[in-house]
Parts: sequence; structure tokens; C-alpha cells
Amino acid sequence: MNTWSNIQISSHDSEINKINDLEKRLGVLTDNVNRIRELITRFEVCHFKYKIHLTKIKDSITNLNSNIDTTKIGANHIQHGENVLKSDTTGRSLKGQQYIWALMKWLKDDDAHQTLGKYNIKLGEQIQTWLGYKNSDKVRLVKLLLARLRWDWASYENLQQKGKFKDIEAQASRMDICHYAFPENLDLIIKGIGKLKAVEEKFFEGCGSFNTEIKTYLEKEFTDLNNVLNSFHITNASSKNDLIKKWLILCLVKTIKENIKIEIPVNGLGSYES
Repeated sequence: MNTWSNIQISSHDSEINKINDLEKRLGVLTDNVNRIRELITRFEVCHFKYKIHLTKIKDSITNLNSNIDTTKIGANHIQHGENVLKSDTTGRSLKGQQYIWALMKWLKDDDAHQTLGKYNIKLGEQIQTWLGYKNSDKVRLVKLLLARLRWDWASYENLQQKGKFKDIEAQASRMDICHYAFPENLDLIIKGIGKLKAVEEKFFEGCGSFNTEIKTYLEKEFTDLNNVLNSFHITNASSKNDLIKKWLILCLVKTIKENIKIEIPVNGLGSYES
């Protein structure tokens, strides 16, 4: 996993280059520290649990210890099939699976899932109405949306055409059940497929997006953490743990900054002696 994969950066970003230079100075890092860095990489401003995730990251940095098993992140996502419904406590996996069943019913006219007791008949009927009649374009786009929801990347790649309906494809690519605007976003996409017309961007909030509440919350978090960086006075006499904490906070501050497009510089870069 590229450690900066959750933000858009260029090779000329001086803040990234300085943070990476500090990482090189740290030498070999423990598995525990690498797990904390991975949590920062996995941080998503559009996730419905973004506040909880940020708190856990900050606590991990403070203690230089993470008790989170990163291999279990997303274990209850619908990408793992219907069995996750037994362990998911948020209700999102069931809701997502109900959409999958309804979309499959439209594709195959198959009532098999209604016998499970968890099929949402009302939702199924609504999706039938939104999608309307079948044609080859709608069928392909529904299959592509299903592949995206299930994280079936092989099928997803094969179903892309990037032609006449590339805008609908792009919006489907930004859809997931863990997004704060689920299921409203998914409803809009399905309606768009039914009309073979992409949703107006001003009404669509996809992966990587944020709303006013999220931006306000994260702007304060950025300011607080950026102020913390001013309290670090790193020299050659500083302990490695102090350097690691500074580096991790820098990574988190930069991640927040780029996700919500803050123009304020990151503090504390170049403030240590080489």
C-alpha cells in the first residue's frame, strides 16, 4: 500500500518531501508503528465513522501503540458475501445487501432472495420502478454498479467502457456502503441508470467528498494538531520516539489538509537539526 494513496499529491509537493525525508531519518520502524501509519493511510473523510477513526489514530500516536488489527478492517463489508450479515452491528451491510438483492432481481427477475426474510420488498419494487425497462446499456451499468458495491474489481474493470456513459461509470466508481451519504447516493445513481443520465454533480456526494459538518470538524482538528507540531523542538538529542510521534502527526495533518483542501501550511517542517 502506498502510504499517501488516500490523498492526491505531486512529486513536487515540498511538504510531502520533507515528511518523507524525516521518515528516512527514522530508519527501521517497528510493526506497531507501521500499523499506525497504515491507519492514517486508510483514513477517509467520507467514511460514516470518520470521527471514531480519527480518535483511534490520535490515541495510537499518543501511546505509540495500536491495538487495531488492520487485517480485519472492513471484515463486515458486503464484499465478503452474505455471511457478514451475522456479524455486522451497524446495519449497513444488511442495507447494502438488500440493494444488491433488488438489483439482481431486476437483472434476472429472480425471487429467490425473498425467502430469506431479509429481502426488502418495498425497496425492490422501488428499484424496479427507477430502472424501468431493460436494455443492454442499463444491464451493463447495473452489473458495473454491483461489481463496485461488492469490490469485485476484475468484473468492474471488464464492464467499463468509458464511452457515452462515462459520467455514470465515474459516479458508480465513487459509491460504497460506508459513505456518509449512503443510501441516498445509491438511490441517485440507480435513478440515473434508469434514465441513462448521470446525476448532476451538485447533488452527488461520492467517495472522497465531504459536507459542511465534516469540513468544520476536520478544520478544527487540523488547527489543533498543527498547533501541537509547534510544541515539538526536535534536535539530534531527541529520542527516536519523539521523532516518530512528530512524523506520525505530520502524516496525519498532511492527510487531513489535502482531503479537505486547506491552504494553511503544515507546521514543524524543517524545525529539527540535520
